[in-house]
Amino acid sequence: MQKEPERRNQSRKRHGLFPAINVSSVRGRIYTLLLVILLVYGNTILNKFTYDDNLFIVNNASVHNPQSFISYFTESFPPNQPQLSLYRPLVAVSYLWDWCLGHKRESPDNSGFADHIRVLFFHLTNILLHMRVVLVLYFFIRSLYQSELTAFIGALAFAVHPVHVEAVTSIVGRAESLCALFYLLSLYLFVRERGGKSLYTPRRLASYVFAFAALLSKESGITLPAVIFVTDWYVGIQKNHSNQVYSKRESFPGNAVARILPYLAVSLLYLVIRLRVTGILGIPGTEWYFYNETVPARFAAMCLGFLVYVKLLIIPHNLSIDYNFPLRIIGPVWSSQPAGFLHPGVILALLALILYARLTIRTAIGNKKIVYPLLLFLITLFPFSNIIPFGDFIAERFLYLPSIAWCLLVGVLYVTAREKREYAKPAAIILILLVLMYSFRTQLRNEDWKTDIELWKAELKMNPKNPNVYYGLGTAYATARTYHLNRGNAIRRTGDFKKTAYHLDHAREYEELAIKTFEKGIKEHPRHYQTYLNYGALCVAMREPDIGRAEEILLKGASLLPENIPSLHTFYHYIGIINLKKTPPQSERSLEFFERAHRLKKSDNAILTNMADLLLNRERFEESLALVRQVLSRNPADRKAIRILRQIRILTEHSREKQKP
Repeated sequence: MQKEPERRNQSRKRHGLFPAINVSSVRGRIYTLLLVILLVYGNTILNKFTYDDNLFIVNNASVHNPQSFISYFTESFPPNQPQLSLYRPLVAVSYLWDWCLGHKRESPDNSGFADHIRVLFFHLTNILLHMRVVLVLYFFIRSLYQSELTAFIGALAFAVHPVHVEAVTSIVGRAESLCALFYLLSLYLFVRERGGKSLYTPRRLASYVFAFAALLSKESGITLPAVIFVTDWYVGIQKNHSNQVYSKRESFPGNAVARILPYLAVSLLYLVIRLRVTGILGIPGTEWYFYNETVPARFAAMCLGFLVYVKLLIIPHNLSIDYNFPLRIIGPVWSSQPAGFLHPGVILALLALILYARLTIRTAIGNKKIVYPLLLFLITLFPFSNIIPFGDFIAERFLYLPSIAWCLLVGVLYVTAREKREYAKPAAIILILLVLMYSFRTQLRNEDWKTDIELWKAELKMNPKNPNVYYGLGTAYATARTYHLNRGNAIRRTGDFKKTAYHLDHAREYEELAIKTFEKGIKEHPRHYQTYLNYGALCVAMREPDIGRAEEILLKGASLLPENIPSLHTFYHYIGIINLKKTPPQSERSLEFFERAHRLKKSDNAILTNMADLLLNRERFEESLALVRQVLSRNPADRKAIRILRQIRILTEHSREKQKP
C-alpha cells in the first residue's frame, strides 16, 4: 500500500508548482468558483441604478406592476420604446420579481424607486445569475471535453473576466446572463443526451425549452442551432478518433440533421412570435448604427470592431461604456471612422482576421480541442457584427456569451501546456497572474459603476475624445440635481429643515457642475447636438435660468439638425417653454415654437398640454379644449390635461355669468 507522504509528493509532481489550482473534488471546485465570484463582485451590492437601468427599469412602469405580467409576452420591451424592437419577456419578469421582493412603502424621507434597499435585490439577482452561468459552464465543458481541469480553469477565467462587468454590475446587462444561462443549459443537455435513441426524452425536451427561454431572454439566442451543429460535429469527430465503442447514430454526420431540426423549429417559432409582437424581425432602419453609411464603410468599421473585441478578451484594458469614433484601439492608439478598407486600423484588423481564419483551418485539421472555441467565438459574436444591421457598434456586454470561447481556450491551452514538463511551471504562473489581474481589474471596474456620476467620470478619463462623455456626465449631474431637489422638497414637509438645507445645497452644487460640464462639452464638441439638448432641458427645469443663454443654446442645437428630423421637436418645445420664462412672457413666440414642435411630433402629449395651457391663459378656450381632448383620448389619467380641463370649465362658466344681463 502506498504511503500518504509518497502520494502527496507524486501529486505535487503531477500538478506542478501550484497544486492549489487543482481543487480535489467537484464540490470543492464549485465552492471555489462561488467564493471567487462573491469576492470579485461583492462590492457591487450597494451600487445604484446606472446608465440604461433608468430607461429599462426606473422609468419603465410596466416592471413595477404585477398586473403587467401578461403584457410582457404580448408587447415589445420596454413598452414605451417600441422603436427598439426588443422582445425580452423573461427579462421583464425577472425585473418584476426583484421589484416585488424589494418593494416597500414610500415615505417623505425616501426619493422613490431608486433607493439602496430596492437596488440591493436587483444586484443580488445579477450576481446569483452569474454564479449559475459559471457553474453550468463548468459542467458543460466537463461533459464536452471530459476534463475536470479544463472545465475548472475555463469557468474560473469566465467568473472573473473584467469584460463581464457591464453584464453583471449593470442591471440591464441581465439580458446577457439570463440568455447565457438558458443557452448553456440547452447545450449541456444536448451533449449529455446526444447519443440517445429518441429525440423526445425528458432531457431533450428540457433542452428545447431552455433554447426557447434563451431566445425569450435575448435575441442572440438565435445562434444556438449553429452552435449545436458545431458541438455535434466536435463530439462526433472525437468519437470517430477514439477507441471507444459507439453506435452509428453517435458519429458525425450520422443523425446530425435530425438532432438539429428541433432547435431550428424552436428558433422559427420564436421568430414568428417576435414578428407578431414587434412587427419586424430586426430593427427599423433609422435605428441602425451605420444607417447613413456606405456598405464599404460599414464593413470596414466591422473589421475594426472585431479587432477591439479580440483585444478586450485578451487585454481587458481601457474599458468603456460608449464605444464610438474616434475609437480607442489600445493605449494611446486611436482610430477615426474609416470610409473604406484603405485605413491603417482596418488593414491591421483584416490581417488579424486572416490569421484567425488560418488558425481555425489549421486546428480544424489538427487540434480539434482548439478549433471548437475558435468557431464558437465567431458564431456567438455574429449577431453583434453589424453584418445584419444592428443598433450598436461595440459594447462589452455583447461579449458575455462569446467570451466563453476565450475562457475555454485558456483552459485548453493550460491543460495542454501542463502535459509537457518544461511548460508546466510557466503555464501555472501565467494562469495565476492572469486570474489575479482579471479579478483585480474587475473589482476596480465595479467601483466605476457605483453611480452614473462615477461612471461618466471614469469614461471621461478613459475615453476623453468621445463626444458623448460631456453630455453623459452633465446629464448625470442634472439627474443628481433633480434627485436632491425632490428629496429636499419632500423632507421640507416633515419639518426637518436641516436635512432639507443639506439636499437643496447639493442640488445647487450639482446644478453648477452640470452647467460647467455642458459648457465644456459645447466648447470641445460644438456640433454634438445632444449636449445642447440636455443643457436646454436643464435650463427648462431650473426656476431662474440664464434665459438668454438658454435660448441661444437651444437655437444653436436646433440649427445642427435638418428640419425634418423628428427629434427636432424637443428643441422647439424647450424654446417655447424658455420664452414663457421671460419677463414678460413671450406668448406669441412660445406658441409659434410649440406649433412647430407639434407639426414634427403630433403624438407628444407634453407639447399639447403646454399649448393648451398657453391658449387657456390667452382665453382661447375652444382651441385649448380641443387640444386637451386629444391628450385625454390617449391618456385619460394625464394630470396636467385634467387640471386644464377643470380650469376651462370654471373660466367658461365665469364668462357666461358675465355675459348674463
